[in-house]
Amino acid sequence: MCGICFVCGLSSSLCQIEEQVSLTHNLLHHRGPDSCGDMTFSITEELSATFHGCVLWLQGSVLTPQPVIDKEGNVLLWNGDILAGYEIPGEKSDTKYISEYLTGKDEEEIMCFLSAIKGPWSLIYYQKCTKRLYFGRDVFGRHSLVWRWPTEQSWMFLVSSVTQRSAEVTEVPALGLYYVDFSHSKMDVNFHVSLIPWTHVDESNLAALPSTIHTQKQKLVSPIRNRLNISLPTDEVLETLRALPTSLENDHIDMLYNALKDDIDRLLEVLKTSIQRRVDMCPQKCQRCTNTQDKCSHSRIAVLFSGGLDSAMIALLLDSCLPSSESVDLLNVAFEQRTPQRPDKKSQSNCATNGIIPPKNYDVPDRLSGRRCWQQLMEIRPGRCWNFVEIDVTGEELARQRESTISHLVAPLNSVLDDSIGCALWFGGCGEGTLEGSPYVSPARVLLCGMGADEQLGGYSRHRGRFSAGGWPALLEEIDMEISRIHTRNLGRDNRILADHGRAPRFPYVDEDVVSMLNSVPIWRKANLNMPRGVGEKILLRTACAHLGLTTAAGLPKRAIQFGSRIAKLENSKEKGSDTCSRLVGN
Repeated sequence: MCGICFVCGLSSSLCQIEEQVSLTHNLLHHRGPDSCGDMTFSITEELSATFHGCVLWLQGSVLTPQPVIDKEGNVLLWNGDILAGYEIPGEKSDTKYISEYLTGKDEEEIMCFLSAIKGPWSLIYYQKCTKRLYFGRDVFGRHSLVWRWPTEQSWMFLVSSVTQRSAEVTEVPALGLYYVDFSHSKMDVNFHVSLIPWTHVDESNLAALPSTIHTQKQKLVSPIRNRLNISLPTDEVLETLRALPTSLENDHIDMLYNALKDDIDRLLEVLKTSIQRRVDMCPQKCQRCTNTQDKCSHSRIAVLFSGGLDSAMIALLLDSCLPSSESVDLLNVAFEQRTPQRPDKKSQSNCATNGIIPPKNYDVPDRLSGRRCWQQLMEIRPGRCWNFVEIDVTGEELARQRESTISHLVAPLNSVLDDSIGCALWFGGCGEGTLEGSPYVSPARVLLCGMGADEQLGGYSRHRGRFSAGGWPALLEEIDMEISRIHTRNLGRDNRILADHGRAPRFPYVDEDVVSMLNSVPIWRKANLNMPRGVGEKILLRTACAHLGLTTAAGLPKRAIQFGSRIAKLENSKEKGSDTCSRLVGN
């Protein structure tokens, strides 16, 4: 994980460029604490640019500082992981590999290279001979990239992983590969950017872009092999579905597994491979041991862990991807709940008049389900040390960190929902809490997260609503829309927030091969919403989880992190998730 930033402006205003980089540096350095570097040079007689890179060491036998400059003077800033698609020698980082590979390549070859990558990425690449700056995000938008366009108030162009909150900053849409041709573009009212879109991007999305983004005829080939299976269940299939048990009780698990066996086995294989790829791309040292010669015995890998279905399955499959000697940190976040004591009326009256504050309570739903699932994990996988890290957040600490840090990471998004999710993720990803009652800070370099399962497997309540209103065709239409817009589902926001702690967030469910596999499965084998809540949605994943022994998590209904962690209870209960959050924009 890295923090990358490009700032370009008038050479006569070089001090403004340096000031912008300075403002952004701390946020970038949090993402990449192991190395920071920059370079500034003139692109044309009128324009100067600064490239700034902060690196979290994850690949190669030694760290590769950024920016990387090749023998032709091309400059690369890379924030990504090539998990598949290219064979990279073990001693070489993917950053160095990409820089060498792209040397001397034309635009078509650059496009082909990016199309073949499997893994999350964002990139900024300046090709000296053409004076073109290329930048973009992967097909799902898993890594953050924001931009600020030149205005008459500030003739400056910025592309960065993250920057200070500002009304002028917006997210770079994950629609393809962008470029600025500085041999023709000037920093004035005619400034524009060109876009080479992914093949799957709908024309309506492109038509909605501002006129300053010029869509090109070339296309970036999507790495997703399979389009969504749009077949509907026949009468014979529906009869078979009606005969299936509608609970995940012990005697029903085998029946459901046998009915879905082929697809469950395929899902488990591809999901385990996805997790294996993400933990293999991690040095054999945790955050604490980066600069030591000693053998590391701490947790390198953590899981954002609510005890729900998605995170439980990741933890369970992770067990088979690591040596048994390695511990795993399960990070569980809870926000304080003021629990009024209920003695007799006289005592209550005394409490009120004496100003006694009710005790803090952190037994929120995610804490309770997390403990239950942790206990079952230890029972069925006793050979591993599972560290259940309890992260308790007070209202005061929430307000302090939101104002100083989180609001800048959530930006440019600003809704109540963004605030709740963003704060919960930030504290969860921080990993600072207690382990068996003692203070503990997770030293993990990689954080595995369960985002992306609900969109593909019909896990949201709106899926059940659409099914109730329009049956299988309506559900299929909703899933199709969810997958087609997964690049807009705020993975960039989640990346900005989680990476702020100097560890790499990775999303095994949003893997090119996992998505392709699930796209190939008929809708009724992924979700059967004729079944009760907590069973029918994500039936494929639930049955797989129960079959492997994690029955506690398998039957839990969907519970969003803002409700499970109870952060929503700390704020104004009358707010709607779509409202603009005054706590984010009012500071």
